[in-house]
Amino acid sequence: MNKNDTMAQKEKVMGFGYVVILFLLITVVCCLAIFLNNSNFGSIGRKDYFVDKMKRISEYRNDQKQYAATIDLLYKKINEHNPGVLAIYEEDNIKFLLNDLRDMYERKSIDTRYKSFLHIADFYYIWYADKRTLWTLNNNIDIFTKNIEECELGLATKKDDFAKLRR
Repeated sequence: MNKNDTMAQKEKVMGFGYVVILFLLITVVCCLAIFLNNSNFGSIGRKDYFVDKMKRISEYRNDQKQYAATIDLLYKKINEHNPGVLAIYEEDNIKFLLNDLRDMYERKSIDTRYKSFLHIADFYYIWYADKRTLWTLNNNIDIFTKNIEECELGLATKKDDFAKLRR
């Protein structure tokens, strides 16, 4: 072994040592920057975070209890609604209750649990619209059936009149 080989070997070891020290230093600095400056990680260990979370859960349960009566009333109104009766106040009341459920979601849309209020409102609106559409279709079918019966009766009368004229 000559002197140049020994020096190259020393330089390689020292270079590797510098790279390892630099890597560890950068890793520690990055970890400190990520974990200490992020407020979410700092609050996980604290009691306040869990107290706040429990308050939000309790608030959601209270809102559920409060709106359970509204949902039951909405179900009853849509179930009893007769689109054939021109009662605009009933339709407005149903639309008001639907919008009230949607507004509950809008006020607290950050919490994903409140999306259930939006889904319930959408479901009931679809049910309400389908009920009105079904009534309209059935009403049209009844009108068309009566028209066909009248046409058939009129046609039979015309045939009889025509037959009498031919004799």
